[in-house]
Amino acid sequence: IVEKLWEFAKSAYLDNPIPSLFKERLFVFLSRFCPVRYCVIRHCGFLAGYGHSSGDYAVRPQTLDQVTRLLKTPAPWRRNLKSVYESLEAIGKPIDWPSPGSDLEDWIFAAAAGIFLKPLESDRPRALLRNLLGGKRLEYLLALLAFIRTAHYWTVVHPGLEIEDDLREFLSANKELAALLLQDPEPE
Repeated sequence: IVEKLWEFAKSAYLDNPIPSLFKERLFVFLSRFCPVRYCVIRHCGFLAGYGHSSGDYAVRPQTLDQVTRLLKTPAPWRRNLKSVYESLEAIGKPIDWPSPGSDLEDWIFAAAAGIFLKPLESDRPRALLRNLLGGKRLEYLLALLAFIRTAHYWTVVHPGLEIEDDLREFLSANKELAALLLQDPEPE
């Protein structure tokens, strides 16, 4: 089973052709909503240079300010999603993957969170992302969301997972970031 999970991780996460930094930032954004803090801490570490974003050695680490801004992005249920969806709809044509920290990235993350958190109520964000990304890239995104969901579930059913020493050091050296990472997820 572990070998098959590793194959899934490689295909849906590591080898997925979505840009590595986008994948890692989305992983961190969605991991904020997992009740177990392991994924948000581990993947935030990857973003900040404690490892590599999506296993990609070519991706430069994000600054602590960039990571902190991502962690402070309002949860989807604290936003005006109608406005986000209208902004995505107004683009009206397929686009390339957005720049980190851009409004477009934020809107795609909000729509992806809608699919991730409430898949049975996600017709509109799925349709918007299909129009924006095209069918093939949407499927890559959905595969990534499925992997992130699996990773979260794995941490929930394996409560003995411990934060690695490099990340304990990272948290000790960055108190503000540690406070954001260790807080319980916001209730919906």
